[in-house]
Amino acid sequence: MAAASDIEETSTEKLLQRLTPEERAYVDKLNANPDLDHDNVLALLKAHIQTAIDIELSTIPIYLFTYYALKRNAYSGDRIRESDLFANKAGGIIMSVAVEEMLHMSLSCNLLYSLGAAPLVYQRAPASYPTPLPHHQQGVEIPLTKLTFDQLLNFLKIEKPEEKGGMPEGNNWETIGQFYSYIRCLICSKYIQDADFTAGARAHQIGTGNYSPNNIDTIYPSMAFDPWKPAPSTANGTDPRPTWAAPNPSPRASAVAVYPDEVKVHDEAGGGPGHDALTQVSNKWQALDAIETICEQGEGYLHDQDPQPTTGTDDEEESHYEKFLTLLAQFPEYIGKTASDLGLDTPPALPAAVSPTIEPDVLAQVQYNFPDNPKRDKYPADCHAYLDFCNGVFQYMLILTETIFKFPSDPDPTKDPQKRFFNEGLHRSMIWVLDKWIQFMRTSEIKTGDYAGLNLAPTFEWIDLGSRAEAFGNLKTLGEAAIAAAGGPDSYGASIVATAISLMDGDHPMHLPDVSALWSDDGTTTGATPGEKG
Repeated sequence: MAAASDIEETSTEKLLQRLTPEERAYVDKLNANPDLDHDNVLALLKAHIQTAIDIELSTIPIYLFTYYALKRNAYSGDRIRESDLFANKAGGIIMSVAVEEMLHMSLSCNLLYSLGAAPLVYQRAPASYPTPLPHHQQGVEIPLTKLTFDQLLNFLKIEKPEEKGGMPEGNNWETIGQFYSYIRCLICSKYIQDADFTAGARAHQIGTGNYSPNNIDTIYPSMAFDPWKPAPSTANGTDPRPTWAAPNPSPRASAVAVYPDEVKVHDEAGGGPGHDALTQVSNKWQALDAIETICEQGEGYLHDQDPQPTTGTDDEEESHYEKFLTLLAQFPEYIGKTASDLGLDTPPALPAAVSPTIEPDVLAQVQYNFPDNPKRDKYPADCHAYLDFCNGVFQYMLILTETIFKFPSDPDPTKDPQKRFFNEGLHRSMIWVLDKWIQFMRTSEIKTGDYAGLNLAPTFEWIDLGSRAEAFGNLKTLGEAAIAAAGGPDSYGASIVATAISLMDGDHPMHLPDVSALWSDDGTTTGATPGEKG
């Protein structure tokens, strides 16, 4: 990394061109305040970026819970039903938003790390749900529930767009856009310099190669398809379908696949829209790029920046707000409602109702019967070990997120220790452990107590794994209890835990990495620190 003295300062005029008139006025107000200086504005910027991390982190369990309540694989291919098509569409859209919320949290983490502060995510998620978003003006309580019309309205409250003329708000904000607008103003003030974003080694920030906008869980089919038809056709023209599969007029799967997320958002060089959504930050311009990615994907820019030279328009991907509106429009409760009726007075205009309408009995075919805002202690005692391991894995994922910053990225993917850790740590814990464990849990029907007759659902409650150095050992203990509760090591559920935990010291490809050695007993870093220069 170049020394601070070698950094070419981004011109003030160039930066201000990226702001709205209201933001420019607020920057003038900051610059004229005699009580502000570099140190206290930098401290203010760091505190608000940590809050941005907390906001993004608060939303991830909300979307995951609703996603896991959906049954996406009941029927597929040419047998797919109306309810299956909706479940796949809803699941793909919700997961696409969750993936981008993880991206937004990563961008905020990179921002904070570049300023010389270690991003905090372990034990920063809400202790339980429902929960208000940090510093939200109205204190709206966002619940954990399965997919309903009301839950989609809750999602829309989270992603509510900033109105044109909205003022930056560091606290008591109405929209997330206002909150990020305040951060933009701090960055563009005279107190913050490009060199401030070189305090944390750029190479140790989460690298662009660690983000993929789509995966198997975000993609969904738009209609029935022939699961046996090749994509593309085989080289020799032979029919790959089994002999028992009759010729099928339905299109191949690839022809009906919908990819809800796009790669393109920004270009850190400032020359227009680029392809790297996950950027590493080392100056003010790149910091604004990161924030524009978050706002453009989430609420969507509904006002013209005058001018806004670097973001362009994104015609291929809808914002989170627009994605959720699309789902809302397929519910019967939507028909005949005005924006005012729904509390959605902010543009864009409501879309037309989508046919076919998803009636309650149709939706029930593709949902597990999760309780609302489930609590561990309301489940029977024999379920507690399942839930403790689930919550423990989620907390350990947050430690793994913090641990990424200990590994440098490398342009050569074969020599990239950060990417290897990302794939073997975070990806494995999310896809091969937490995902599979929740899929196992949700098939269990509760027999007694407050949730009798309902399915076992994740609670995403706070659980103490101790310090970062102690966490893996404590998670292993929770795993052993889950194995015993699942019926011993030979049961299906126990095999998921055993693979993740019991084989931690072996060769099994899906074990969780033990990062205890990378953390001291008090939870501080022992490897690369935010102050280390790259």
